[in-house]
Amino acid sequence: MGYLQMGGIGTFSAMALPVPLAPVKMLIQEERGVSFQVGPAFYRRQSSLARDLGILIAAVHRQQTGSLRVLDVMSGCGVRAVRYLLQARADFVWANDACNQLTDLLAQNLSQGHSLDEKSEAVGEEDFERWRITREDAHKVLLDCALRKEYYDLIDVDSFGSDTLCVGPAIGAVKYGGLVYLTSTDGLCAGGRRRHNALSSYGAFVNPMPFANEIGLRMLIGCAVREAATRNMTVTPIFSNYAYHGPVFRTMLRVESRKRLVNKDYGFIVYCKRCGQSQDIQFEDLGDIACCCAYPKEKGSVVVTGPLWIGPLHDRNQVEGMTELAREWGWINSVGARSISNSPVDMHILKELLEVMVDESQPGLPSGYVRMDQIGKRGKVRVPRRKDFIDRLQQEGYAASRSHIEPRAVKTNCPMDQCIELGYGSRSIVIQ
Repeated sequence: MGYLQMGGIGTFSAMALPVPLAPVKMLIQEERGVSFQVGPAFYRRQSSLARDLGILIAAVHRQQTGSLRVLDVMSGCGVRAVRYLLQARADFVWANDACNQLTDLLAQNLSQGHSLDEKSEAVGEEDFERWRITREDAHKVLLDCALRKEYYDLIDVDSFGSDTLCVGPAIGAVKYGGLVYLTSTDGLCAGGRRRHNALSSYGAFVNPMPFANEIGLRMLIGCAVREAATRNMTVTPIFSNYAYHGPVFRTMLRVESRKRLVNKDYGFIVYCKRCGQSQDIQFEDLGDIACCCAYPKEKGSVVVTGPLWIGPLHDRNQVEGMTELAREWGWINSVGARSISNSPVDMHILKELLEVMVDESQPGLPSGYVRMDQIGKRGKVRVPRRKDFIDRLQQEGYAASRSHIEPRAVKTNCPMDQCIELGYGSRSIVIQ
């Protein structure tokens, strides 16, 4: 049973008169035990991992603050909204999608919020006021919220391409201390193939670099940093996630009030094509850009990308909190364990991703990563095993970790020439 709000065109709500819903004929999908129908909406099963991350931090936020009001401005079939409602136990979820054909489908999926869970004995009137559906332009919805001072704990903007129009309004419609979940699928800008598009959409001039997929995350965060600064706010990433299908770049940001932009984590990345060394540069050091390698300098041998985010991609404490909650929910049991809603494969992937995010959060790691095959190519040696190489780097006092973006790479503050030297002393077998 759905609920139709009679007071406005195109607005459906759980807080009004009940009307029967038209049936949507579609095979039922399931994520982590939550069933839903897709209908004519776009749905990608591979993105369920990113939805897992969003649900976990939403639940952690509710535990920490006692409040979770969610605005999902590009809902599609509503799988994210339903999971926020049922799994993160959101107090209220507003699901919006501009497509008129999805309204009944959204209502059908969100009506699961009226069902009794295993521990509930009764449903009060407030349980029927936990969700709302609209079919408005996402940009308009966000601006209206800011104008009415109707702020949310978490705003999910699942956009595609290089559409950053909603980034600023989303930051303006979230509570101080709240979360904004941003998405981009602009692999061409991340790869430096559309530099002027990147400049207009993200405020960064992006040159081709060998860690393009990390650039995709950093330019998206950098865009949010710039938008927040114009509103006397700051944003810092709770976690950032790259997925190869698409590609898809996602980041969950914490929004705080601050009157001045602190630019230590907002700057430029410099890369030397001759030696393969990259470094982070502050605004104050732009006039001193150079590479200290012994190779003769040629025009274009040193390239600069930015301004963008050059700080940590994740908040270690928050990711550890997400990990603990995922373990409590049985989402990351040991491989081989299985619950009704979790396959061993899903559990292993989520567990490994959270572990790598914690590794990537260690202090001292710069932007970018070094692919193992590049070390072998530049040093003219067989490629060392990644794990052995990371152990060797840490023994030498360098920060080093895996990369969740590129499994054949390491993140380290060790200079490239030292990486090559250490590569000679590591176990020389080809990485699989």
